Amino acid sequence: MREQLLANPIFAAASPDAFARLLEHAELRSYERGATVLADGDPAAELFALVEGAVRVFHAAPNGDEVVLKLFRPPAIFGESESLCGVPFIENVCALEPSRAVVFPIAAIVRFLEESPRASVLMLVDVTRRLVVSAYNEKSLAFHPVTVRLANHLLDHIEWASTAPDATPFISLNQDQMATAIGATRRSVAKDMIGWQDEGILAKEGAGYRVRDLAALSRYADPQRLALTHRIAESRADGFFGTSFVTGATKK
Repeated sequence: MREQLLANPIFAAASPDAFARLLEHAELRSYERGATVLADGDPAAELFALVEGAVRVFHAAPNGDEVVLKLFRPPAIFGESESLCGVPFIENVCALEPSRAVVFPIAAIVRFLEESPRASVLMLVDVTRRLVVSAYNEKSLAFHPVTVRLANHLLDHIEWASTAPDATPFISLNQDQMATAIGATRRSVAKDMIGWQDEGILAKEGAGYRVRDLAALSRYADPQRLALTHRIAESRADGFFGTSFVTGATKK
């Protein structure tokens, strides 16, 4: 668990003593695929550090409609914003596959950040990045046509699912799931998916779609797209403590 947590730059930036004191308050929790990690309206007083698996962050309406906000893999953290503000969670998080998270009481996180200026800056950058992604997503839902939103979402799914470059990635989503995720009707989604199959961009394969021309699909997306597949290690900004936020690489 220690090594998995240290893959997150926030924890890695702290002194060994501060990190050791934080670990005294750690609780490891496991989630089966589809399990609820946290729900809208739950009391918020914890930070979740994902160390294995993947989770989906989303809003859900009483009628069952959902809007996907973010897709997380390790070493992401979540839950800290509401916990620090002292308000109930305003989002839902569920496991997309068997997952594990290390959970810390927010009071322990506050003490950890007070002792760790570098970790505090990195958490600030991480939270700010996610706020920008959320704002972009709201803008996209309000102003982008269905075709752009759908292309954005399919690229997000490809990036989330892929651990290595793949010339023909597979999208394991049906049209109902796509429509729910982007706030569109199934009919609108079906129109684009059929058109992309006719163009040779996609091919129906079993319960999903094989991407035959990723570059062509990308041309339908927003050139300024901010991916929902946020990973803190990929979003650090240049100039802070010898790290590169643009590339995610550590400068020697």
